[in-house]
Amino acid sequence: MRVRVAPRNSYLAENVLRRTRVRLPAVQSRPVYERPGYRTLLGRIRGNIRTYIRKQLELPRQEIAELLAANVRAAIWLGIAAGLAFTTLITVVVLIVALVALVPRDWLGILVLGLSIGAAVAALVLAIRGRKILAGLLGAILLVAIGLVAFLFLPELVLAALLLTIALSILTVGIGYGGYSRLELHGPTRTINSVKETIRWAKARLLGRSAS
Repeated sequence: MRVRVAPRNSYLAENVLRRTRVRLPAVQSRPVYERPGYRTLLGRIRGNIRTYIRKQLELPRQEIAELLAANVRAAIWLGIAAGLAFTTLITVVVLIVALVALVPRDWLGILVLGLSIGAAVAALVLAIRGRKILAGLLGAILLVAIGLVAFLFLPELVLAALLLTIALSILTVGIGYGGYSRLELHGPTRTINSVKETIRWAKARLLGRSAS
């Protein structure tokens, strides 16, 4: 004798079986958080080292560029200051010329003539020491002629400017000649003598050994 199951009970049984069924994935994928291998770790370390070295090389370039930019701005300001200082120097010289021009003309003429004669004598002495007598004689004659012309014909302002020009020229030549005479134009004598002594000592040792 067969037992008939009601359609409602069979429907409930199928739902229970369907819910309790274990579903297996169609494709088994690898886990997301997988421990990397040694090659992956070495690659990451190599990449990090390259990045670190590249950043360390870029840092001094950036600092040098910043320093250059800052120094360019500073150089501009220094150039402007130098131009203003040169202009100030010119105005000071003009002021000195104007003040010297207040001296009576006869005194200015005498001063210019005296400086011209003194400069001519100094040029002649230097030419004789340097064995250039003809050039020194011509220079001395020219300086004396300038002094005479200035004493006889030039006005006060021009005499003042000429006086300062001759005085500064004499000062410049004197200081330059003093610095030139103190120059030491020779090679490293102590090093050369030491090398020569070392060579002589080495030759003596070698000759002594060869003789023994």
